[in-house]
Amino acid sequence: MSRNYTHASVLFVAVATFVACSVDDPSGDDPGTAGTSQGTAGTNTSAGTATGTAGTAVGTAGTSTGTSGSGTVGGSSAGTSAGGTVGSGGSSAGSSMGGAGGSGSGMAGASGSGSGGGSTGMVKPSAGCSKAAGRPANGKVTVANEQIIDFPTSYDGTKPFPLLIALHACGNPNTQWEGLLKGSAFENEYVRLLPNTSDTGQCWNNYNNNSARILKQYDDVLANYCVDTNHVFGVGHSSGAQMLVNVLAHKSDAQHLNFRGVSPVAADPFNVAVPMPVLYIDGIMDNQRSADSAKNAVAKFRAANMCMDTSKTYTPIMGCMSGSTQVDPGCKIYDGCSVPTIWCAHNDPNYSGTQHGVPCFGIKSMYDFFKTL
Repeated sequence: MSRNYTHASVLFVAVATFVACSVDDPSGDDPGTAGTSQGTAGTNTSAGTATGTAGTAVGTAGTSTGTSGSGTVGGSSAGTSAGGTVGSGGSSAGSSMGGAGGSGSGMAGASGSGSGGGSTGMVKPSAGCSKAAGRPANGKVTVANEQIIDFPTSYDGTKPFPLLIALHACGNPNTQWEGLLKGSAFENEYVRLLPNTSDTGQCWNNYNNNSARILKQYDDVLANYCVDTNHVFGVGHSSGAQMLVNVLAHKSDAQHLNFRGVSPVAADPFNVAVPMPVLYIDGIMDNQRSADSAKNAVAKFRAANMCMDTSKTYTPIMGCMSGSTQVDPGCKIYDGCSVPTIWCAHNDPNYSGTQHGVPCFGIKSMYDFFKTL
């Protein structure tokens, strides 16, 4: 097993060449479930009816049709028009249009956009938003050896925040991601769930135990805190990135977490069971991975996202300085994909010169990428 470092710019380590992190890889086969998107209720206070036209949504893996509502004659009851949304596993090519407003004063249903994993463009408050429990003391909840949950300063328990799930590297504590995210926009705009592996040695070798832990922690966050369940994102590095991608290989687990997008850094290949927007990051000379590791991992995402073989340079991610090295992000975006599929092969020497760490552009590029979804 390779040695990991606790440098502030690094993440999880689970190496293919030097770290023997074996992870289960059965593929799931649970069916996708339809998402929902509720249009704004219209009212009709004059005689007559208000009929909303049903909205429809088309996703790669399933469709859901909205229902039309009608107002009561001469009454004040609201007519509703609910737009359909893309089902779980639907691609971002699907769209969700709210029903048109009925005659009279009925309002048009709201619209949302589909994305991989079945989330919609609309905010969907978790059950915990109804508790209005306020911000935890010092903005943090910690369960030793299990999890950390960090909250933005403006969190008040009523406004849903996006949720970031961040998985640490082998041999590193889950506080690692606190250091990486400190001072970034994530700190002010996201609730951050930082699970700790159940394995000794701080790797993510036992898939069943670790996935059960992550899913339970996720469910607890939704039940007790106010987050937007339509905007859940995942990041990870090395062993943690492997765990993240392995979750995507298990369809029911991936659908449970309902990721809107992910950004693994230096993972290994696993079959990806659902379409998933991805910003994949690795070093071109990462000596902790096999020569074809990154190419093969990206190929799994390309297959799931139905991408073409061709790609173009992805310019929104800019270079940066890492010590005395001018870092070229080396990013490209693939053509024809159902959801955005980006690969950044960089030359940042960090992580003790191994190119195995999170590069200097990494955190900002993850934030910017997630904002586009």
